Amino acid sequence: MLDVKLGNILHPIVKTSDFGGLSNEDLAEVCAQRILHVADSAPPAIREQAKFFQDHIRKILADFLGRASSSERAKCIQICAKGGFQDAANLLRRE
Repeated sequence: MLDVKLGNILHPIVKTSDFGGLSNEDLAEVCAQRILHVADSAPPAIREQAKFFQDHIRKILADFLGRASSSERAKCIQICAKGGFQDAANLLRRE
């Protein structure tokens, strides 16, 4: 007989946005919720500490996602400029 054990199935986290992708803050929030799940059934003191730590993780992630976005944009600007697409490079600089 085949005995299969499955782990916990995570609940999906759904986030939507208008006119484009998610912001760095939205992505950081979803990521922090995935890294540290805070159970509603946890004792109040533990839940409060976990929420505080989750918020700390979210702030760090948002900072680094912002840095990554800026770095990627700078890279795209340089690629456009080197390829002779100065108008595209200028559009990226304005965003």
